[in-house]
Amino acid sequence: MPYKISGSKSHTARIIVLKESDWSVESNTIVSGSGDYEIENLVSGTKSVFGRRSDGWVEGYGSIDAVSYVPSPGDKGVFAGGDDGSMFNSIDCITISTTSNATNFGDLTSGRSQLAGTSNAASDRGVFFGGYNPAQVNIIDYITISSAGDATDFGDLLNTMRMHAACCNGTNDRGLSGGSYSDDVTVQYITISSPSNATDFGDLSQARDSLNATDNRTNNRGIYAGGMNIFDVIDYLTISSTGNASDFGDLTVAKAWAGMCSNATNNRGIYAGGQTSGAAAQNVIEYVTISSTGDATDFGDLTTARRYGVPGLSNGTNDRGCFGGGYSPSNIIDYITISSTGDATDFGDLLENRYAHTATSNA
Repeated sequence: MPYKISGSKSHTARIIVLKESDWSVESNTIVSGSGDYEIENLVSGTKSVFGRRSDGWVEGYGSIDAVSYVPSPGDKGVFAGGDDGSMFNSIDCITISTTSNATNFGDLTSGRSQLAGTSNAASDRGVFFGGYNPAQVNIIDYITISSAGDATDFGDLLNTMRMHAACCNGTNDRGLSGGSYSDDVTVQYITISSPSNATDFGDLSQARDSLNATDNRTNNRGIYAGGMNIFDVIDYLTISSTGNASDFGDLTVAKAWAGMCSNATNNRGIYAGGQTSGAAAQNVIEYVTISSTGDATDFGDLTTARRYGVPGLSNGTNDRGCFGGGYSPSNIIDYITISSTGDATDFGDLLENRYAHTATSNA
């Protein structure tokens, strides 16, 4: 959970926040003009705050407690890694509310496909788990989603994983990674804001790979759907509590390699594209209400049928979902309004054709 301090000012000033626990600088920010200000994305605890104006005047205040808050959902989405016959390390980004082509964000720590991604939502950290090149890896790396740049090492999974899926409970800061080739049942977790190795969480109801996942963010439920060979199963987990998954319901079609996203606390989860047991590409989009167990319902269709990884992302409660790439190698990005059923619309293009990649956002 992020924290903030608030105050007022009469001049443009540089505001420096010190953590009184160790007197390290936690924030160094210029605030403009006069009026109210807030310094966000702090950690919990007591602060000393110093403001220095451009004329050199300094004021200081001690023993100020930072308060928790829920950030506004972000609007930046990223698509990372993947394959088009050779492995990508590149990360593409989009502004979710504005249709357009993707732009370059940076690079993963290593090129790989069949990886999984999630984030701590408006707290702005994206994480990428595992993958393949030329064998399964246990890598976890991370980015700050609102700031373009290369990924940084986060830690390691308990074991190598690929063809798996990830979800989170948003600003509550826990990320899960579950399933894997060959037909792994394991779910692992991390604290997204604190780089470290993963910890065992529990098990899915059935061992499988090539599945996908989404969540209702701070409402704390994650769902895992589909997978090889070939499942219509949907599982759910309470993200803040370790334990095994429970049965949620079934998809309308048994398939794998589809994409998922949600409109966060508005509670609708979307499952799009993928392939059936004969490797036939699907254009079907279906949905569930994440907080209520039950079978999926038809939503509409993608603009084209795509399989082998069509990852999804959204801007959360702002209600837009996007699905990018897929096989045969495609750079297509589609979008939908998550709360309204209907067919997808063209959004723009990724920088390259790619499949078996992953996606996440800061919402």
